[in-house]
Amino acid sequence: MPNDSMSALPPVVRVLPNGDLWAAWSSWDIRTTPWSSRLHIRKFDPGGQLLAANDLRFSILAGGLSLFAAALLPDGGLALAGRFNSKALLVRVDASAQLMGATHYSMTTAEAFSDVVVQPDSSLMLVGQCRDGGGFLPWIVRTDANGVLVDAWSDRIAGMEGGHQIVRPTDDGGSLLLGTHFATVDSSGMHIAKLDGLGELEWGRFLSARQLRPVQAIQRTDGGWFVLAQQLIEAGVLSGAPVLFRIDADGTIGSNTRLWAAQQSSSPYSDCSMDRLQDGTLIACAAVSVLNGTAVFTMDSNGVPEPAARFVPDSALALRMKAMALDNGDLLFHGERVDTSMNTSSPLLARWDTTSAFPCGSSMVPVYTDSIGHGLDSMFVRILLSPLVEDITAQILPDTITWTVSDPCAISTAVQTLPHVGTGLRAFPNPADRTARWAGLPGTQELALLDARGQVMRSWQRPLPEVLELSGLPNGLYLLVAKSNNGMRSTRVLVQH
Repeated sequence: MPNDSMSALPPVVRVLPNGDLWAAWSSWDIRTTPWSSRLHIRKFDPGGQLLAANDLRFSILAGGLSLFAAALLPDGGLALAGRFNSKALLVRVDASAQLMGATHYSMTTAEAFSDVVVQPDSSLMLVGQCRDGGGFLPWIVRTDANGVLVDAWSDRIAGMEGGHQIVRPTDDGGSLLLGTHFATVDSSGMHIAKLDGLGELEWGRFLSARQLRPVQAIQRTDGGWFVLAQQLIEAGVLSGAPVLFRIDADGTIGSNTRLWAAQQSSSPYSDCSMDRLQDGTLIACAAVSVLNGTAVFTMDSNGVPEPAARFVPDSALALRMKAMALDNGDLLFHGERVDTSMNTSSPLLARWDTTSAFPCGSSMVPVYTDSIGHGLDSMFVRILLSPLVEDITAQILPDTITWTVSDPCAISTAVQTLPHVGTGLRAFPNPADRTARWAGLPGTQELALLDARGQVMRSWQRPLPEVLELSGLPNGLYLLVAKSNNGMRSTRVLVQH
């Protein structure tokens, strides 16, 4: 919960191999004009206790910050993708939630990244939507591990506008991209494109069907895919349903199943999710606008739905939930809690052992199924792009507004005190002039000072000096990184001569 008049978007969530959980969300301070933007990052252990936290303020009073996706970095940190000031944004934080870098990529305006993946060589692939003088284009941006641009392009359906929503790595080292293309409301649909390891297009499919938007893609054991999409049935009305497609490894489009938890309406157009349990069972969530809650659909490993779905009514714990499957069979729900009296919203996380009753109540509702008709098009064209790259790391400042943890259903254990960010490493004085001292991290083997672009400007090996020489460095914000047997820690240092 915020300690002031803030409104937040739902969090993006990722689970580390050891079970720890990252959650990050953006918020807007609705008291200012234009709204000021903030970024909030938390790490939890499997029991929900806080391990690390950071709250950052974007100093530019401009277009709002929105986070849409996250990917785990090799060092345990996080790459965050979204939009700020109408430009596509990449933010990188280390394993202790401290800022490593923030970069804008832009062609013109009204652009965003919708998803990000980390490649085997630690480089990043980001996908989303851009503008190149005219309409919207789906675009792909590849960077190195530090966010430095490698290349960018658009694979698009000729004569239509569009954007990517999802990118997933494939077993053969390539990528699967999913998004939307549109010309009019009745000339729209979902595209699916397969790239090889070099980024070359192997095949592309465009499914022309009214207001069809991809949600998730999960690769099958035979190399094919389950793809969940959402379809809006009536223009201007929040009436629609999730649709499960079966796609072969060569791009052949198979059968599809549309899922309804109420015959009138199963979901608003933006609230669906899908994941897979260890036994192959698929779990899909969809907000049910007629029933005012969330339906949790269960499907077997072949995508065949069970005859009934679990319905969870909107409550303090559950509002427009999305679900993520954990290794032990639990489901991790994430969404938002809205306080209409205060005109604010808060990010919400809930972990549910599915062998037990849902903690805030649920019921079962019948599942209705049908299928949709669609046309196919494979006429993709490639356009090379040259976005403008701008490092905005120095414009992001520590935030004075923090968030507290509450338990809206009073079901979990007490939450520990919010940890101090960067515990174990300090640099002083800060701001520093020609020298700075460091302290607080026993067993440090190496120190490095990185500039806003992630380039190493100074480095020190054991035996480490007590005083760090900073003379000759340009004024600006730097990151002091300490490496030890226990991992890596970092803290920011402002150099002002």
